[in-house]
Amino acid sequence: MGKKRRPITQLPDDLRQIAESARSNAAARIVYGLQSDGPWWSGHFAQSWKVSTTPVRPTKDKTRERKDQQLPSQFNDRKNNNEVQCSPPSSKAQRTTGGAGTPMETVEYPGKTGRVPGLPEVPPVGLKSDLYIGNEAKYAGFAVNRPNAKMPDIQGNPVTYEQHGKEHRLSSKDSNPNWYKVYTEHNQFLKTDITKGFLSAGFKTDK
Repeated sequence: MGKKRRPITQLPDDLRQIAESARSNAAARIVYGLQSDGPWWSGHFAQSWKVSTTPVRPTKDKTRERKDQQLPSQFNDRKNNNEVQCSPPSSKAQRTTGGAGTPMETVEYPGKTGRVPGLPEVPPVGLKSDLYIGNEAKYAGFAVNRPNAKMPDIQGNPVTYEQHGKEHRLSSKDSNPNWYKVYTEHNQFLKTDITKGFLSAGFKTDK
């Protein structure tokens, strides 16, 4: 007996399910890429990347665990730091500004840990729903070197991530303060991860 074939009437639903899986797989690949290329000290920032159907807000605090482990420079979090959105399949990152200026809140950080990026499980989401990738860490804007996102250095002077790198070795890929711009704007990185996500769902590339 020959193999039973699915009726052609099921084709639209089959294509929709494949496309939904492809988009979710691409989002997971992007999170992995951002974790791999971005700053990693305690892992808080890297592990704060989130896939959501709504814009991701930078609201997560963290506390330091040991007094003998700290950042090269004591940074503070601020509630009005910038949100960072990176949504597939576009190669452009969406960045939106947070609320009005508020006093900085002192936060102590844990010690440095080894980089262990992970490939998250992202359930398929309907194609009519938006899909966002953003970072929940309060200092996310600083970590992606957004020009207006500054933190006080050890002397209390506000500095950008790039300026911080002039005094301390950065933990981003190649110690590049513009790692986020490189990842989102070059085909070798963001678009490659999107392609991997679609290929894993069964899509084929033109030869």
